[in-house]
Amino acid sequence: MGRYYLGIDWGDRVHQVHVRDEGGSRVAEMRVEESVEGMAEFGRWLDERRAGGIELWAAIEKPEGRIVDFLLDHGVEVFPINPKALDRARDRFRQSGSKSDPFDAWVLCEFLRTDHMHLRPLKPDSEQAQELKILTRDHQRLVRHKTRVLNQLEVTLKEYYVRPVEVFGALDTPMALDFLKQYPTPQALHELSFRRWKHFAREHRLTEKHSAELWERLSQAQLRVPDHVIRAKVQLVEVLVEELEVLVRAVQKYGQKVERFFASMPAAKLTKKLPGGRSGTVIPTVWAQLGDVKGRWESFKHLQAHAGTVPVTKRSGKSQVVHFRYACNKEMRHAVYLLAFISLRQSEWAAAYYRRQRERGHRHHQALRALGAKWLKILFVVWRDQVPYEENYHLAYIARQHLRQAA
Repeated sequence: MGRYYLGIDWGDRVHQVHVRDEGGSRVAEMRVEESVEGMAEFGRWLDERRAGGIELWAAIEKPEGRIVDFLLDHGVEVFPINPKALDRARDRFRQSGSKSDPFDAWVLCEFLRTDHMHLRPLKPDSEQAQELKILTRDHQRLVRHKTRVLNQLEVTLKEYYVRPVEVFGALDTPMALDFLKQYPTPQALHELSFRRWKHFAREHRLTEKHSAELWERLSQAQLRVPDHVIRAKVQLVEVLVEELEVLVRAVQKYGQKVERFFASMPAAKLTKKLPGGRSGTVIPTVWAQLGDVKGRWESFKHLQAHAGTVPVTKRSGKSQVVHFRYACNKEMRHAVYLLAFISLRQSEWAAAYYRRQRERGHRHHQALRALGAKWLKILFVVWRDQVPYEENYHLAYIARQHLRQAA
């Protein structure tokens, strides 16, 4: 039984495919259109080769997407290639720096043919795990979009109307958004009476003390801004406020969908005693990145490196440099960072570990990354052995470790 190696340079509309056999002879080179007809013809070609006893291996620069699902459905062994690895592999075949889609497809094909022993084939998660991953990623995209709009609103207000930023701080709260809708300009704030403010405070259920504090800050004098600047900027603020209101509701609603979906999975029982395990999207996001394919993570150190919670060490001769790990799964790193942060109030040992890291001179973010690495070690055991996390059991384990060290 023979084997064909496919290099696929994917695109939104057209995929460039280069095929060679085990000896390096070219078998085919084709352009596959991202259409029903194009993909059907490509699928027929793949099925004919497999029916003839040919094993198909494909290298592509992405671990997921429609083209990857298509290849898996047609029995192709898919090897995701890091774009950085492909960029370095190009220099083996061409030093000029020029590139094209056919050339990249050929490089992918040859890289897989000659170096496949160093590559890991893609093992897709179950449909339920894939759905959770899609939901959490889309939720994070919504959160990032909301943050962009929020930052734009803050920058715009600072150009002509900084008082709401100073008074409310968080502009994505219902009270701040309602205030900006009713009083979008310095002139509107100047005309605001104490009686109307009391009515506004009652609508948003502010205490008398909090209401008085905000009124005192709102009543302070403001710097004068030219009228034409105010007239122009207020138009943008009105649009941004409307957009932000929609995004705030969408993020909240989408987060609830993620929580409900994760609660229907068996993993919810394993993680319910973790910080944030009973509510929120942090644990579902971390678990979505872990997946459910057995053997994916060789050890907790492999998982920590993938999540970027441990640094990179470079040694050469007498030189040794330790620096921040940039190449990692950014979504997992962010989720683990949030897990470490919320665990400071919900986990006794986590708060103590964080304090020790700070006492050793580490900055806040460094201490949280170190704590995140500890949580990944725990999550690896939960994921590998399918056992629920127990805080008391872990505290007992830490106590035993201290006794052994003292002995």
